Amino acid sequence: MPESGRVLRVSRALVAGIALAGLPLGAGAALLVRPVTGWVIGLFGAAPGPLRLLARVPVPWLVAGGAAAGLVATALLAARVLAETTAVEITGRGVTVERDGSRVFVARERIAAVYTDPRDLVLRGADGRELLRREADIGARRLAAAFAAAGYPWRGTRDPDEDRFRPWVDGTPDLPAEVHDLLRRRERALRDGEAGTAVALRDQIQDLGVVVRERRAHHDQQWRPAAAKTR
Repeated sequence: MPESGRVLRVSRALVAGIALAGLPLGAGAALLVRPVTGWVIGLFGAAPGPLRLLARVPVPWLVAGGAAAGLVATALLAARVLAETTAVEITGRGVTVERDGSRVFVARERIAAVYTDPRDLVLRGADGRELLRREADIGARRLAAAFAAAGYPWRGTRDPDEDRFRPWVDGTPDLPAEVHDLLRRRERALRDGEAGTAVALRDQIQDLGVVVRERRAHHDQQWRPAAAKTR
């Protein structure tokens, strides 16, 4: 496979749709300026100066300006969507995943399984440890096609060790105190929306022999032993 590889991102059609939506939205908002100004004056006897000034602008200019302003606003929103969603580059050397300003590379020879769980992209080693877990906004079908075409071991949309995960219960004797402490800190990070901290704590927990994930609806953490199951 070429070293340049293939980069997967959130659908370009979706991003383009977000950007172009500003044209009709801005134009529609401009057409409401005069009716809204009249309604405000009728209700309060006066309207804010900027609103009165806009109401005096000829309608064609007002609509054109509104469309332009809407396009700029939604184009900035689309750029933010691209910056904050996941990008996955697949090459013969390995896989690079970029999200929220962080960039992680995993070498091809380390990857024994690739799958989604349920929206996370997971790269896993032969020893059962997760080499990478990041939320993906790309879709399992696109990921499956790209990884399979590149010769990577795609394993579907379910964790191969799904039956080994257990809900985390604080203080359970199945886990050492150090892991419980890290899981408490991670629970707070998830609750406070500190994604980077949660990822770093997950890596620390795995270094202690425990794989952890969460179900986002309630930030419920689940865990399993990091060692691969004996077949």
